[in-house]
This record gives sequence, structure tokens and C-alpha cells, in this order.
Amino acid sequence: MSDVEWHSVALAPIVLVHGTETLIAERAVRRLRTLAKEADPSVAVHDLSGEAAGPGALTQVASPSLFGEPRFVLVPDLQSAPDALVLEIQEYVKNPEPEVALVLVHRGGNRGKKLLDVLKMAGVPRVDASPVKRAGDKQAFVAAEFARAERRIQPEAVAALVDAFGTDLAELAAISRQLIEDTTPDEGQQAPRITAQDVHAVTAGRVESTAFAVADAAIAGKEQEALQLLAQAQLAGADPVPIVAAIASKMRSLAKVTASGASPRSLGMPDWMLRNLSREARSWTDRSLARSLEAVARADHEVKGAGRDPRWSVQHMVMEICRARRAR
Repeated sequence: MSDVEWHSVALAPIVLVHGTETLIAERAVRRLRTLAKEADPSVAVHDLSGEAAGPGALTQVASPSLFGEPRFVLVPDLQSAPDALVLEIQEYVKNPEPEVALVLVHRGGNRGKKLLDVLKMAGVPRVDASPVKRAGDKQAFVAAEFARAERRIQPEAVAALVDAFGTDLAELAAISRQLIEDTTPDEGQQAPRITAQDVHAVTAGRVESTAFAVADAAIAGKEQEALQLLAQAQLAGADPVPIVAAIASKMRSLAKVTASGASPRSLGMPDWMLRNLSREARSWTDRSLARSLEAVARADHEVKGAGRDPRWSVQHMVMEICRARRAR
């Protein structure tokens, strides 16, 4: 059995995706399904899970057909598959069908070990979806995310991303994708190398990053989304003071870019940040910005001891920002 990376795994009569890291397993399966569709858009896709994983299920979907049409067969939970299906797969490995791509996903554990040994002896390609634990491996993961997007990033920026979001690989991938999108230049311009300053501007710590997400939704006037994000942050134990501070920073930055002659140098911010904020500012007026800044100042005063319920103060501030945006 030869190990292959999820982003380079190729279609084969049988492929094993083995490990508990959901993000890598899902990406491998998605890539293989896409490759099957690209090879033949008429490929039949079968998911052998739940009731579809009964006795004879694999034989039914993988048996040779008169027209030899291609089939993509997925067993998404091999570690908990019925014994009958496991035994059927063991027999199938001896003589797989050339028009069938069988993808087996085993999410860890000892169950099915005999089948795993059979697959290994047969030389079936294996995607290792083991958890990424070492900081160095997580940094390599992030670097690969940017390399595939054909973007350059400083090693210090990679380390900063891992420091802020390294506990969850899916979150690390999501923030990397957001950073790539946020720093993508206009057509015809060269993409800048992403620096640690860019990373800190986007993340600003985990709590502040959540607060910036609340601020982004509020600035766009998406009250329901902003309140939902705020509720999630509060349930996770986020303190009201840094939440207000982060939202205040975002609102002040939005106000600054509306000033005459504003430039990246005069404001001390990257080009891409000024460009994004300027685009957001088009939906605001001086009056609506002033109303929002007043709401932020009031909330800041209340969460620092002047109010009875800091959580309500933050919620009221978010609603005021959303309503000011919509009122203009």
C-alpha cells in the first residue's frame, strides 16, 4: 500500500482514505469524485451507507454491465460498515472491476483491521488522513494552501496563522482561504506577498477575530447574522470588553477611509485593507457612521462598569450599527 497526499491522489479501482482528520478525508473524497466526473460526466455515483449498505450492496452496483458505464462507489464509514459488506469488499479486492472506482473511508479504530491488512497487501493507494498535530506539520499544511492558490506568504505569517488557529485544521484552512480572498488584487495587478502584519490585521487573536466577523456582518447590515455570531461568541465565554474594542476598531477604520486623501501610508494599513474598507464605506453616510460610533462609545462605557448587563449592551450596539447601516 502506497501513501499519497489528498491533493494528488488519482482515480484507481480502489482507494483507501484512512484517518480521523475529517477535513483531509472530505477533500480526498471530493477530489476523487471530481476526477470521476471529469473523466466521464455520465458516471453513476453510489453511496453505500445506511440502508444502502445491506447484503450484496457492492455486488449490485459494481457488477459488470452490458454497456460498461463508469461508476463511482463510496463507502463513507468503513469502520462501522455491516460485516456482510466488509466481507464482500474483501472478496472484491481480489478482482476489482476496471470501470469502477471504489473509495473506502475508514475513520479510525480497530474494527475492520483484517480488511485494512488485505488492502495493504493488495497495494491499494492510501490517503493518510491522520490528525495533524505537530506545529511544523500545521505550518506545512498552511504553506501548501497558499502554494496551491499560487500566493506567496512569509514564514512568519504562516507561524502567526498556526499560533492563532492551529487547534482546528478546518478553521485553519478557512482562515487561510479568507486571507487569500481578502488580499486578492484587482485584475491585472500582481498579488502581494502576505506578511505577518496582514495576518495580525485579519486575526487579531481568536476572540477579536470572532468580533471582527460580528463587525463585518453588522457593517453589511446583516442583523440576524451578526447577532447569531455574537451569541456564539458569548456562549463560548468571550468577554464583552474585547468584543466591543474589536468592533470599535473596525468602525473607526471604516470612518478613517472616508476622509479626504486617505491612503495606505497615511492610515498605516495594507493596500488590500484600504480597498476593502473603501468598498464597504460606499454604503454609509457621515450621519450613519456618526450614529454607529455613538453606539460603540456608549457600549464601551457600559461594558466597563457603567451598565447593568454588559451582554445586552453589546447586543444593543450591534443592532444599532445594523440599523444605522440600513437607514443611511
